[in-house]
Amino acid sequence: MDKKDAVKGGKFLLVLIGVYVFLSVLFYLIPLEWIEFVIAKTVVLFSGGKIVSQEPVLILFENFTIQISYLCTGLMEFILLASALAATEGVENKKKVLGIIGAGIATFLFNITRIIITISLISTSSMQTIELAHNVLFRVSLFVLIAGYYFFWYYFSVKK
Repeated sequence: MDKKDAVKGGKFLLVLIGVYVFLSVLFYLIPLEWIEFVIAKTVVLFSGGKIVSQEPVLILFENFTIQISYLCTGLMEFILLASALAATEGVENKKKVLGIIGAGIATFLFNITRIIITISLISTSSMQTIELAHNVLFRVSLFVLIAGYYFFWYYFSVKK
């Protein structure tokens, strides 16, 4: 790596951190319960259950209860992905904005799907399977979502 690449990498990292901190503070101004409630309400539309509005938000089912906490919202993943998109050089701002909107939609849909799959596993699987899916597979898939979305966004944004 030459000095020019190091400077570009450093600039990317500084902008990424700056945007991440800015977006984190911005979303911190929105009550967390509201974000959790939107996620829970969407999940309930597809899987039933009853919402108990508290912190964290609970969804009551006939035989079990799940909680929707900050980590279930996908907000941290979205902020990281949006920060990376904003920090990327060589892409026009319009494509960055569209990419960030798309990242929000993709992250939201992915997390809703992830929660619904977990609910179906709770109804039909062993505790080991549920824990594996929740703690390992879904975290790995979140990483794949972030890396995959960024790759395809960047590829199509700079493609001539």
